[in-house]
This record gives sequence, structure tokens and C-alpha cells, in this order.
Amino acid sequence: MRHTIPKEKVKAVHDEDLEKFIEGLGMLNEFSRGELRCKFCKTTITFENMQSVFPQSGSVKFVCDGPDCAKELRTLLREGVVAL
Repeated sequence: MRHTIPKEKVKAVHDEDLEKFIEGLGMLNEFSRGELRCKFCKTTITFENMQSVFPQSGSVKFVCDGPDCAKELRTLLREGVVAL
């Protein structure tokens, strides 16, 4: 029996373009001041720990690279609460 892997669009930003991406969101000043926090654990988001960015309820949410936060994001995606 052959299994098929669901095809999803993955939107990615290269590390070299993160600053431009955050600037494009209009959030570079907040980012530079350390005001952006992980949606789940409230850790300050940095270039080193940023894992995901997604829209939710009309705002932009960030997720750090903590394993528990990655699990929380996967749960939201599975439940259809967040669509990337």
C-alpha cells in the first residue's frame, strides 16, 4: 500500500532576510527593543531563537524554538486554529 504525504505550502524566510521581513511587518523597532514575545512561553524573541511567525486574530504572533512551544504550534495547526 502506498502512502501519500499531504502537500502543504511552506512559506519561509532565509536567515539573511529576517530583519527585512520583520521590518516589512512594521515591527522592527519593537523587535530591536526586545518587546516581541513568544505566544506560548513569553520568552523574548531574538534572531537566534525565532522559529515561526504567523497571523492570528488580526495580529502577528511569534514562536520561539523551545520544544514545548513547537508542540503548541503544531497543536494549533492540527486543530485548524492557525493556517500558515
